[in-house]
Amino acid sequence: MNILITAGGTSEKIDNVRSITNHSTGRLGKTIAETFLAQGHLVTYVTTPQAVRPAKQPELNILEIETTKELETTLLEQFAQTAFDSIIHSMAVSDFTTETTLSEETFIDQLSEKIGTLGDLNDTRQLKEHIQISLDEMGETVQDQKKIPSKTDRLLLFLKKNPKIIAMLREKQPQAILVGFKLLVGVSEAELIQVGRSILAKNQCDFILANDLETIQGEQHKGILINALGQTQTAQTKAEIAQLIVNKVEEKWRNQ
Repeated sequence: MNILITAGGTSEKIDNVRSITNHSTGRLGKTIAETFLAQGHLVTYVTTPQAVRPAKQPELNILEIETTKELETTLLEQFAQTAFDSIIHSMAVSDFTTETTLSEETFIDQLSEKIGTLGDLNDTRQLKEHIQISLDEMGETVQDQKKIPSKTDRLLLFLKKNPKIIAMLREKQPQAILVGFKLLVGVSEAELIQVGRSILAKNQCDFILANDLETIQGEQHKGILINALGQTQTAQTKAEIAQLIVNKVEEKWRNQ
């Protein structure tokens, strides 16, 4: 099979020296890739600079990205070239990207100037509209500083929502066996499964690996694999999760 795997965590630049990111190490994605490679499959591995990755080998093609936008562009380029047999989307993708930054002083000045044009500050609806317009205009401010000065006591960071990468995978690769991942923190197993089933249905996945951050420590990693019928299987380590995913993907591919 020809497999595409995403792993690691995207980061979004604030300026040339700062960024926001998540704590994903890519270790589970690495283990999944190594398990597919051990079974003789071809793997295209999309990952991030700080994440761990499999050792180089002829059957492995590693592509490096940083931002969610770069991930989207890279995936679309790959999809234009290849119809993958399976996509394992384990990357922790940033929900938001940076839009602009403002010092506390600039923010107050701009907001005050906008509100100052109002005649009646007691008109709550009109006040909300002006604040919303002001925020939209501030968000469109071009961030052209290579390094944001640190002289302000408070820095306001504007974030805007990123597109959901998983939402486009079925449309762009309808033939692929799609495995998505959902991470929650401190929830019951029943809630974890319920949310996983919802994500699976919404994004037309074949499988979802639902896991809770509080059950992950080193190689110990409890994961619940949910199929399109809502049935579940549980693994307790990264190696077990990887083998379970490989087995299920291979089985579904053989039966197509």
